[in-house]
Amino acid sequence: MKIRMPIVVFVLILTTFVSLRAGQSVKSLPADLLGELEGVPYRILVPENWNGTLLVYAHGYGESGPPLAPKAADVDALLAEGYAMAASNFAGTGWTVKEGMQNTVALTAAFRGMIGNPKTTILWGKSMGGLMALGMIEKFPGLYDGAVAICPPAAGTPRRFDQGLDITIAYAVAFGWDMAWGTPGDLRDDLDFSTEVAPIVKGQLTDDRWEFIRRVNGIPPDSYVPANRALSLYFAMGVRAELESRAGGPVAENIGRVYTLTQQDKEALAAMGIRADLLLDQMNLMKYAAERSARNYASRYVNPSGLLDRPVITMHTEGDPVATPSNEGAYRATVEQQGNEDLLLQQFVPKGAHCTFTSAQELAGIDAMVEWLKTGIRPDPAIFFPTTLGFDPFYVPPPWPW
Repeated sequence: MKIRMPIVVFVLILTTFVSLRAGQSVKSLPADLLGELEGVPYRILVPENWNGTLLVYAHGYGESGPPLAPKAADVDALLAEGYAMAASNFAGTGWTVKEGMQNTVALTAAFRGMIGNPKTTILWGKSMGGLMALGMIEKFPGLYDGAVAICPPAAGTPRRFDQGLDITIAYAVAFGWDMAWGTPGDLRDDLDFSTEVAPIVKGQLTDDRWEFIRRVNGIPPDSYVPANRALSLYFAMGVRAELESRAGGPVAENIGRVYTLTQQDKEALAAMGIRADLLLDQMNLMKYAAERSARNYASRYVNPSGLLDRPVITMHTEGDPVATPSNEGAYRATVEQQGNEDLLLQQFVPKGAHCTFTSAQELAGIDAMVEWLKTGIRPDPAIFFPTTLGFDPFYVPPPWPW
């Protein structure tokens, strides 16, 4: 409830602002509107043959350029099918979940003043934007009819960065730690990963000790190549440090967690010359608690509750090393605890890195949601997510590691 009223008030203010400043309703289509809401760039695209459905896109972490610029082929295909689209660039850079939710909700409301009321409004988010979509569909079911979340860290911000803490601790015991970075549990807020950490990590990326980091954190093996090793550590350290500066303190914790590996894991690591028990003992001595107010900030932006009354489709690659597939296991468990599993459809693509879907696969999620909302019947995966498009009908995501 703490987030709901501020965002609603923000939307009402911005909707009025847009009506006064961005102009009158568009009387002719097609429309391609570029503008700003309180200094945040947005773009609205409406085809001449608008079918009444609005797709509101929430971008992922680090996406830049004009709104709706990523995957231009997808935009063209959706416009050709009659869909209107709207997207905001959010405010600033970093873990802008709070700002992104505010901007996205405000733009959705502003669309009605500039274009007209959609018959159907669907959230479409990717990565961090996918997490935002899961949060907004819970908080604003009167504004959105359904959500399609692609490769989201669906376990929520607290657990996503708890996992980042675990990766950081595993890195520290495997390779050592520079105290100039802060501590693994409380990183320096202004830590610059690219200039302070990356130059050191660069020479380590082919070292076998990354296999220990991978196994102890449940990261899929298929895409854990050197570039993705660096990316996973970047989110664990660089992104977390930026979030800590927003939240006002450390957001991640591991109190009560016991780090373990199977005997099979230990034997595989021993064959590489890695003494897993020694590293695990060191990890289990390193305990960190979050600051409560910072942890509360992370939970508000966002920790899904599973309280759904609108349908949600999530899509994930099975080899995602950044938002691991266990996020989907965690989200399903959360939704099931609320008795809302009938409102959730999860689909998977074998292997693949973070968000590496084809255009056809991404558009399949939109088509399935449109059909679900039109008929009220949960889409048949065999029809909308066939193996011929590369989907895996048999995959079951692992549960969250703790």
